[in-house]
Amino acid sequence: MENGSVMSFKETSKRFTRAFGEQETLVRPVGVKLVPKGQVVPNGTRATEEYQGVPWCEAVRIAAMNDEVVVINKENVGCPAAAIALGLVDRYQKEALSGKRKYTDLMREPASPADFTNGLVYACKDSGNMQFALFGSDDTGRYETLGAALKAVSGMTAVQPDVMDAAVAYQAEKLDASPDVVILGLKPKQALLAIQGYNFLTGNRFEMSTIGIRGVCADLTALPFLEQKLNGSFFCLGARAVGGWDGNLLGLGMPFSIFQQLVTGMEKSAEGFPYKAYPD
Repeated sequence: MENGSVMSFKETSKRFTRAFGEQETLVRPVGVKLVPKGQVVPNGTRATEEYQGVPWCEAVRIAAMNDEVVVINKENVGCPAAAIALGLVDRYQKEALSGKRKYTDLMREPASPADFTNGLVYACKDSGNMQFALFGSDDTGRYETLGAALKAVSGMTAVQPDVMDAAVAYQAEKLDASPDVVILGLKPKQALLAIQGYNFLTGNRFEMSTIGIRGVCADLTALPFLEQKLNGSFFCLGARAVGGWDGNLLGLGMPFSIFQQLVTGMEKSAEGFPYKAYPD
């Protein structure tokens, strides 16, 4: 913040981009608006039906790369795990989500939200549920045992119960709304400059909690939203193989207030952390 004023999302995003220099290729910041049940959902660039089956991780990438306002809800979300993390469905719902769903369409039979929560999807081999395998008969599952899967799931942050009608991903110039969370897709050296800006004002350490599953929906959206803190992720299987995020990027997710502080720190520390000196 400057002179006690609060930067808008549009102004904060512009200043964030400016901090890297005009020649730097940068993925634009994505704002996330979580819309509770009963509240008005902002209009997207396209009808929600046109995003049928799109996972949340891909929706964020589309917003960042294609300049679109993407509205994801229970009817079109492509991944039950994201639907759980974003509060769009009850984590113990026993019915599979109907229609095209990009993640569960990879399975022989679509898994329900409860199948994810109970570890059956992530430990498909150990639990004897190979109908939920993503990669055929040789798929090991994401975890070797059902116990390991349940332990992993217990640490995946989720907005529960299902109190949200929609999650909206957008660039600052595309929607006049203050975001609940801001997600950044960054190269490692770009992430370094951002973290240095975050630390500059307080000396606080950056601690990242991630596990390689639910990288965008849980690590970069639900956790920053619920715990009101900065978090990071190397993305995940879904974000990479299904959502299309580039291999040279990692993610940071944070409440909008922390994004404002981070940008202010980047600007104030510019002479102490000369970005042009960082090798590619």
